Amino acid sequence: MASISLRNITKYYGNDLILDNISLDIKDGQFFCITGPSGSGKTTLLKIIAGLDNDYSGKVFFDGSDITDMSSSERNIAMVFQDYALYPNMIARENISFPLRIRKYSPERLSQKLDTTVKQIDIGVEKYLDYLPGQLSAGHQQRVATGRAIIRDDPNVFLLDEPLTNLDAKIRMNTRTCLKKLVTDIKSTTVYVTADSNEALALADRLAVLDRGRFVQIDRPFDMYFHPETMLVADFFGVLGMNFLEGTVEGEKFIFQDHKTDIPLYLEEDIPDHVMNKRTMLGIRPEDIDFSFKPRTQSFKAEIRLIQKFPPKANMICMAGDRTINVVAFIKNMAEASVGDSIYIRLDRSKAFLFDPETGELII
Repeated sequence: MASISLRNITKYYGNDLILDNISLDIKDGQFFCITGPSGSGKTTLLKIIAGLDNDYSGKVFFDGSDITDMSSSERNIAMVFQDYALYPNMIARENISFPLRIRKYSPERLSQKLDTTVKQIDIGVEKYLDYLPGQLSAGHQQRVATGRAIIRDDPNVFLLDEPLTNLDAKIRMNTRTCLKKLVTDIKSTTVYVTADSNEALALADRLAVLDRGRFVQIDRPFDMYFHPETMLVADFFGVLGMNFLEGTVEGEKFIFQDHKTDIPLYLEEDIPDHVMNKRTMLGIRPEDIDFSFKPRTQSFKAEIRLIQKFPPKANMICMAGDRTINVVAFIKNMAEASVGDSIYIRLDRSKAFLFDPETGELII
């Protein structure tokens, strides 16, 4: 296995800047996810690590050694792609063992490695090994592709480009669990690209959010969710993203309007002078909103427009003036709620964030 270091990676397609002076360090044995919106440069960066794209400036290091000019085959990497790229005329066992057969492994050693790998990827019933790719489910095709990648002796790095995208939700969840266990067991340095923020949170030891060719935050999954540094990161993670309410900071209060009443939200921290009396964006996650069906102090009124149930919780889509606010709670706590009803929302400052609406950066 190997650590990975990227230094000042810059990539253009024609006149379009795709990667903007990217630098990154990934520890040996770490499961590192690169996530972000579509078109942000994730797959391009993975191809550079893999040696499949050489038209860029900057340096790539494995274990401190400069491999920038090495071909993909010289980097000793294992890769799994979204389309799996299985040989259609080879049965599963032949696809898995192909990297060893072209290296002319002895039949005994090849059989031993195949048996070990099949157990690791948990392909299931023995008969699947004699199936062609077209006879396998998407989940089993993914496991065959993963097996083909890991059967090699100690690749430096394991690279995966959205390998679960084509799977349905339940198979995706099960395969994700299998993949995480597998990578943990073999202690492989893994770089995993996905546009699915929840998948990144579930799999990664550490992750980076890439947007328009730049990393906007590199952090642990816990901190990425609970301590976002920008509005983009705050909104990107979570099933529903973050609610944003626009207002101004006046003294110790954040004042926003519901078109009828100014609602003060008392702030505990010292607010920077440059923020005072200026437009500010308050962010709070749907599950952190306190609500009731009767008026309370420091609450504001909203109307329930839609209720989406995903047991054991549900999401109430509410309107306060012209603002849409998502409120998530356990179904049992909103049993009396119906579309058209009024609820009263109260915001807890300890669970809220203030952002600069122009830069998107966190203020406090």
